[in-house]
Amino acid sequence: MNARISRALAAAAAVATLALPAAATAQGTFEGVVTFQVSAGPGGQQTMQYSVKGDKVRMDMSAGGMSMFTLYDGATKTVDMVMPMRQMYMERAIDNDQAMADSAAAKVKIEWTGQKETIAGRECEHANVTDGEGQTSDICLAKGMGPFMRMNGGMGGRGRGMRGGMGGGWEGHLGQAFPLKVTRNGQVEMLATKIEAKSLDDATFRVPDGYQKMQMPMGMPMGGRGRRGGGR
Repeated sequence: MNARISRALAAAAAVATLALPAAATAQGTFEGVVTFQVSAGPGGQQTMQYSVKGDKVRMDMSAGGMSMFTLYDGATKTVDMVMPMRQMYMERAIDNDQAMADSAAAKVKIEWTGQKETIAGRECEHANVTDGEGQTSDICLAKGMGPFMRMNGGMGGRGRGMRGGMGGGWEGHLGQAFPLKVTRNGQVEMLATKIEAKSLDDATFRVPDGYQKMQMPMGMPMGGRGRRGGGR
């Protein structure tokens, strides 16, 4: 494996850790795709597509100059990080993450403000959300779209919101409220620009056939090697 692939895998592994809802499910009444603009450092913006169907979630982003997507399956309790350019993927089980998720959820405080806004055609209500580290964000939350899962760790470092590494500590701990806009320190870190309620093919949430399973960088296994012989 060359150095470029190794670096890309390392970056991918960082974003493959999901902030899980307290109930460890992505089930909700919404099926479709939400497109976000996400802050990626000073003056930088990234586009993220968040697709959801039942207990399955797919997040499409880019890292290290390579496009990739992450799949969460609530039925099998697995996360797959997929790199189409290399036809590779990494997989990890998330059963052991649930106790941590429940503990983190207990530390998140939500204070509703009563202020409402319409974003991408959907009404949401602003709330001051304080995470377990005492960081407060102004988040406009929509109902009827199920819970939200977000990648922690990130491309730019650990923990402080989207710009500091794509995890502010509140992700996955908002109950049935779905964030359409996240503002912190006066800066919009995440904004929904398009919401498409539509039926999605099951294949959207599967690793494509023939993709090679890889090990996590730095010797941390995410499953055995092999080739995906068929979708789940």
